[in-house]
Amino acid sequence: MSDQFRADRTYDNVYLVFVDTSGYSTIVLANPRDRAAHAFDLLRERMLARIGQISARLGCARSDLWSWRGDGGFFAVHDERESVARDVALEAARAFLTLDLRHLRDEFAQAGVDGGLHLRMAVHKGTIRYTGDGRTGTIHSPDINRGAHLERAAPRDCLAVSEDVYRTAGPHAGLFTAVGAYEGRGVYLMSADGGADRATRTWLAGQGLTGGVPVRAYPERPSPEEKVRLLDAATSDVCDLGTALRTSSSRLVTTERPARYRDAVLRLLARGGTYRCYLLDPDSEAAAALARQFQEDMARKVKDSLERFGRFKERYGPAADGLHVYQTDTFPGFSALGIDMRERDGLVLYSAYVGGTTPQGVTERGDMPHYLISPAAGRVYERIRELAEAHGATGDARRVL
Repeated sequence: MSDQFRADRTYDNVYLVFVDTSGYSTIVLANPRDRAAHAFDLLRERMLARIGQISARLGCARSDLWSWRGDGGFFAVHDERESVARDVALEAARAFLTLDLRHLRDEFAQAGVDGGLHLRMAVHKGTIRYTGDGRTGTIHSPDINRGAHLERAAPRDCLAVSEDVYRTAGPHAGLFTAVGAYEGRGVYLMSADGGADRATRTWLAGQGLTGGVPVRAYPERPSPEEKVRLLDAATSDVCDLGTALRTSSSRLVTTERPARYRDAVLRLLARGGTYRCYLLDPDSEAAAALARQFQEDMARKVKDSLERFGRFKERYGPAADGLHVYQTDTFPGFSALGIDMRERDGLVLYSAYVGGTTPQGVTERGDMPHYLISPAAGRVYERIRELAEAHGATGDARRVL
């Protein structure tokens, strides 16, 4: 730590340079502890050397390492001439990403370090009050937090700068591409290869479009074991919405052991919960239309499911009273498994029905992507919940079991 920053003094326009290893745990797990530690010592030394070299060349008053956690940290750069601090921070970050990173990868390989080295970098600026107590890692500032968040949002092998830095970037501005916003402020990005298109695509791939919300996606229908986890998380209500519910009904009367899905439904019912199932009326026009579209006997599938639901209720008697089965004459357009959907911590697993064929044949509905959402998804969650509830309240829905 440098003693150039004076105790109990506030510094304006401090440039904060963040660097962090993407995939740190992979390198740690793939190498002996001493080899991994040596590798990240090299990273720290090279970053210190790069910032020190440029700082000395430009005559910058202050450029200190303020925090290092083993796989990354941040530096504070300041000079009474803001342009000097700016040039040190941006030149060092650019050089480290485009030159030193390649050299470090070669050094890692020569040292026998397994695993690829990738970095995320960010530069932000702001006002810092320096305590001078010798513990720079304990200095807290909204600008330090903002810079740290920006670094975590940066795609790997990219340098992100905040809107505050970009406004004063001057001759460096052409290195960066406006890619979107983060925490309500503009973000500008440079990728390791320097391509503007690559920077934009990389940011969009990691952060999505503006206004996005958290959604967990799965390439196909989750396994029975995973759906059991959802059922066991339910407190009082499960809504199972589909067309024929062939898979759900089959799991309730399976002769295979262990019958985990059926046992999870019975546990839900035993704790006073309700398992509501909605499927098509086999005699409806919607069932006939789907039969033509998918070239399958939809009416037979629905009737088979109804028979299986009936067998389940007959077998378990009063213990199965909480199973409610409804028929509707409208096609929902999607399947959904809703867990306490009205609660603040509800969950919905859903998938849209999309027909089509691939070189391997007709795409089954279970092969389509499935999405797990919670109220954290905001309007997305509300929209899916409303659609699921509306389907149960309209379309001549009537209870048949």
